[in-house]
Amino acid sequence: MSIDSLLGGADLDSMPSVCPNGPKVKAGIKVEPEDFIVEEIPAYEPSGEGEHLYLWVQKRDISGSELIKRISNSMGIPHQEIGTAGTKDRRAVTRQWISIPGNKESRIGYLAGTQGIEILAAKRHGNKLRTGHLWGNRFQILLRDAALDQLEELKASAKTLGEVGFFNLFGTQRFGRDVDNLHSGLALLTGESKRPRLNRFQHRMVISSLQSALFNLYLQKRVVEGLEQAVMLGDVMAKVETGGLFHALELEVEQARFEKGETCITGPMYGHRMKTALEKAAIFESDFLQSFGLTLEAFKVFGQLADGSRRPLRVKPLNLTMEPHENGIQLSFALPKGSYATVLLREFVNDQNPTPEQE
Repeated sequence: MSIDSLLGGADLDSMPSVCPNGPKVKAGIKVEPEDFIVEEIPAYEPSGEGEHLYLWVQKRDISGSELIKRISNSMGIPHQEIGTAGTKDRRAVTRQWISIPGNKESRIGYLAGTQGIEILAAKRHGNKLRTGHLWGNRFQILLRDAALDQLEELKASAKTLGEVGFFNLFGTQRFGRDVDNLHSGLALLTGESKRPRLNRFQHRMVISSLQSALFNLYLQKRVVEGLEQAVMLGDVMAKVETGGLFHALELEVEQARFEKGETCITGPMYGHRMKTALEKAAIFESDFLQSFGLTLEAFKVFGQLADGSRRPLRVKPLNLTMEPHENGIQLSFALPKGSYATVLLREFVNDQNPTPEQE
């Protein structure tokens, strides 16, 4: 298998789904920004005291990077002093916390009239908001012009996905427009591109894209081989309640815990410091990586940008509902951080048209 075959990891059409035989509808996604509403679920609420000011911000039809740029320009704050927990979709209406230095509070008024941005609340806190400081996101998505004749069958699929989860694949956003991020990551890995051509943020994005493609293909392989819900000896498992990682060394015990929903199987986000599997699972993961001519050592050249991590193979949407709407069908649900709403939509929609560019 050639390293170029990693490009297949960005092809979601070839990836497995949990309800492959379930009904699918033709629908427009993000036809209007208001069709896709995202609200951040914070890991903690600002305390009301401290040297940083948290702003509850609503943006409409602008990217996460453009949000920071406009706030920086309007308030005269260097972009590196602005904190966010995560990046939200561009073609959407989104609400999230950002943080700014508390001594810039008097400049909030400068944001008045800034296109696409509205400050809904402000509260002090003791630390700057950092990437990852969120539980997840709550979504309200309109499947515009979706026919209602299959609504009850779609609800049955939704019930199944709420019970067993959907495949935690990385969405197309991860790979960049025309899969540019993944192409760049492959070029870096093979030595066809030199590091100075990309800044640190761009390096992080392209390496992450490479890791994401490998994860998607790894998940696909486990599904194809019937191992997606079968705990292997040495698998790295995650506790659902805490996210704590451990090795599955007693198969019967861990298979039972998995089936009760207490734990989940994780897949590799390959990197030289990743928590590796043991025993049979270690051989499986190593052989998979070697099939592309790669080893964990190959990621050392990227340093801390490719430490590696683990990712659950499935994720359960919370409070997933599907109701008729005057313009189609409306979905509501919540997902933990790192999971993609657009991947969940694959289970219901067979023609996401039109789908404007998203971040």
